[in-house]
Amino acid sequence: MFGVYIHFPYCRKRCPYCDFAVHARQRIPHERYADAVLSELAVRAPLFAGRRAVSIYFGGGTPGLWEPACLGRVLDGVKAQFGGEPNVEVTVEANPDDLPRAQLEALFAVGVNRLSLGVQSLSPKHLQSLGRLHGPDEAVASVREARAVGFHRLSLDLMFALPGQSMAELDSDLDGMLALEPDHLSIYNLTAEERTAFGALERKGLLRLPDTGLAADMYERVMERLSAAGFEHYEISSYARPGLRAVHNTLYWTGGEYLGLGCSAHSHRRDGATGERFATVRSVDAYLKVLPLLGEGPLASDKGLAQYERLSAEALEREAVWLGLRLLDGVDRPGHARRHGADPVERHAAEVARLTDEGLVELAGDRLRLTRRGVLFADEVGARFL
Repeated sequence: MFGVYIHFPYCRKRCPYCDFAVHARQRIPHERYADAVLSELAVRAPLFAGRRAVSIYFGGGTPGLWEPACLGRVLDGVKAQFGGEPNVEVTVEANPDDLPRAQLEALFAVGVNRLSLGVQSLSPKHLQSLGRLHGPDEAVASVREARAVGFHRLSLDLMFALPGQSMAELDSDLDGMLALEPDHLSIYNLTAEERTAFGALERKGLLRLPDTGLAADMYERVMERLSAAGFEHYEISSYARPGLRAVHNTLYWTGGEYLGLGCSAHSHRRDGATGERFATVRSVDAYLKVLPLLGEGPLASDKGLAQYERLSAEALEREAVWLGLRLLDGVDRPGHARRHGADPVERHAAEVARLTDEGLVELAGDRLRLTRRGVLFADEVGARFL
C-alpha cells in the first residue's frame, strides 16, 4: 500500500495540548503554500516511481482552512503523479467552526470524499479548557451540513481523561458522538506533552489530569460502549463501522509506504529488504526558504530535511512487529514471514514468551496479538521490540 500525506501547518490558534508543527496566523499564504507543496512533489515523486496511491490525506494544522481551489490544485497534482485508485480515499482534517456550507461544497467539488472533524468533546466546559473555538452546537451542525453536501465518510475525534473529567461526563460525550452516527472515531487519551502549554502548566502544578487508574477505566469504558454500538476496535485509538476502516491509518500500521509533503511531513520508502525514512524541516518559514535546494545531492544530505534514517532489514522487521501489534487483529505471522524472512514468534521467542507470561500478548491462530490487558499497555509492549 502507498499513500500521500500533505501537511497544512496553519491554524487560527494553537490549542494548549497541541505538539504538532502548527503556525497560528490570521493571514494564510494559500497560493504560496500550494505552489511550495507542488514544487516539493515534483522533486520527491521520482523516489516513489510506479506507486499508485490508495490514500491521500490532508492533515495539520487545519487543512479545512485551505482555500479549496488551492487544496484542489495539490490534490490534482498528487493524482497526476500517482494515478490514484478509482476509489482513492481523500481525507481532509477540519474543525467544526471552520466549515460553512460553501466551504464544504467546495471541498466536495474538488474531490475530497472523507472528513475528519476535530470535535474533541461535546461539553462546553471541556471545550473551553481545551482551548477550542467551537461549541457543541457547531459540531452537531457541521456534521449535519457535511451529510447534506454529500460526505458519507465522516470520522470524529474525541479526547478523554480531560482536566477534571468524570466518568459520567465521558459517557455524555460518547452518547453525543454516537448520536451523530459517524462511520469512524479516533479517540485519544489527553496527555500534557512537554513542549505544550498544558505541559508547562503541569510542571507548575496548575494542571490536574485524571490519574492513570481513572484514565484506564475511561479507556475501557470507551471500548465497551463503542463495541456495543457496533464499532470495530481495529487500532489502539481507532474505531470503525464494519468495512469502513481508515485506509490511510491502516497503511501506517501495516508497514505501507508513504510520501509526506509540506513542512514537518514524514515519508517512508522501501528499498528491497531495507528502507529509509525522512522528514522535512519543521518550521514553515524554513520550509519555504529551502525549497530551491531540494533534491541537490543524496537524500541523506538534502537541505530540506530535518531527519533522515536508513532502515536495516532488522529494524524494519522489529518495527513491523511493533506496528502490527497496534492493530487489534495483530501480526499476521505467515505474511510477516514472507516479507521479513522469519516467523515473528520464532524470531522473538524469548520476548514473546515473557509477554505471554505477563498476560499482554497471545497467539490466536496465525496471529500474534495483544490481549485485552495488553491493549492498555500497548506502548510498553511495542517498546520491547524496538
